Amino acid sequence: MEHSSGKKARLLTALGLAAALGLAAAQYFSPVPRLIWQGRDVRLAVLGERGAVLAVYHPAAGTVNAFSFPGARAKKGATPEQRAQELAAAAGAAEPGADGGVFYIQVSSAPDLDALWGTLNKWRSEPALFVRGAAWARGAGAPGVSDISRFGLFTLFCEFSRLSASDFFLAEAAKPADAQDPEAAEVPDRAPRVEVFNASGRRDLAALAAKKLRALGFDVITAASYHRAERHTRILGFSRDTGAALRLRAALGLEELEIRVRPSQKSVAGAAVILGEDFNDDVLK
Repeated sequence: MEHSSGKKARLLTALGLAAALGLAAAQYFSPVPRLIWQGRDVRLAVLGERGAVLAVYHPAAGTVNAFSFPGARAKKGATPEQRAQELAAAAGAAEPGADGGVFYIQVSSAPDLDALWGTLNKWRSEPALFVRGAAWARGAGAPGVSDISRFGLFTLFCEFSRLSASDFFLAEAAKPADAQDPEAAEVPDRAPRVEVFNASGRRDLAALAAKKLRALGFDVITAASYHRAERHTRILGFSRDTGAALRLRAALGLEELEIRVRPSQKSVAGAAVILGEDFNDDVLK
């Protein structure tokens, strides 16, 4: 009996070792897991019929730069690989070499980033969201839909599941030739230049926020009412240098918000906050 138990233990150990070796081999020979294991950036183009998104995942930092191309359609005769490469070039995120190429997933209509934010922010309290997301990743890895294997796509999905919306930096890249406004870039030793807009419907909220920000060392150049009411607070960056937007977000206790970067929108400020109805003004007291 004891001999049988020892034999079973050795068998289980051998099976576990074989599974571990198999997983290690899959990570090494599958392009996306290999890039993650090496700590290198992963570029993924989500190609829709009425728009596209290029996501650049930085494994070491645990952040994602997401470049949105609303209304971008495929050129006649262009392959998904060519379209993905064009998006990377337009976003300034191209890298030569097979291992540093751009992967793609084809989806119907336009990529829905709001659905991604909801899954990332809520799946811990609603595990069913993780299961649905994993099922979507499996389907998206079907041959012809993506050039990433199901294993590679599931690995990337698991990496993203560790993040929240605040780890994403969203840049609208509707015009590939958009130039960065040099006046919008923040000089490291200068107070961050920001704008504050009140879209909450509450009186004097922009002025109160501006007072707090100035006390924290910000150069608030605008404190005014927004042209319409907004349900949700937003942080905008006007330079690819997101330093001002990051500091503004932290100062107002908005760490869970993604930063929307709009370098094409001309502004002398480095960042702006639009205070919506959901803004908790307790942080101003």
